Amino acid sequence: MDFKDSHYIKEILDFHLPRFDELPNIDLYMDQVLIIIENSLSIFSSENEENIITKSMINNYVKQNVIEKPFKKRYKRFHVSYLIIISTLKRVLSISEISKIINNQDYEVEEFYNMFCYELERSLKYTFVGEVDCDNTENKLIEDNIHNKILVASIRAFSNKVYVQKLIEFNEKEQKETLFKE
Repeated sequence: MDFKDSHYIKEILDFHLPRFDELPNIDLYMDQVLIIIENSLSIFSSENEENIITKSMINNYVKQNVIEKPFKKRYKRFHVSYLIIISTLKRVLSISEISKIINNQDYEVEEFYNMFCYELERSLKYTFVGEVDCDNTENKLIEDNIHNKILVASIRAFSNKVYVQKLIEFNEKEQKETLFKE
């Protein structure tokens, strides 16, 4: 089987990161936040990888002022959106670098997060299949300033890393199947 015909490509083409208004608009406990993030980003986890995010990671992000403290141990929609961004970009950037990206953005949380989602989906599709629906300019992140360029470059780096990991995973499975056939 060729990689372009594999389930990895289908997963990427079908991938949809929940937009801000698709995230729960209720106060959430830590366990609920963990489930939402794990479900949203499960496509990026590998078999030998532990959790995408843990309670201690979230607590550290709060202590380091990367995200705001929860209100009475409850997290709001904006917390979840930032945690999704952090959980994605931490694969290619340090937490300090991610914090700078978040703190230097010029948009409201909802708009920033939705643009992140759109650019991530777009970048993944381009990286995996080389084609992107460029007609949709809704929520497109315009590279008109250094902060947006940094974010777009970070998303592209993430997409390339995922692509390499999925190629390696595909190759390993193909080699195992070949060994079993012999």
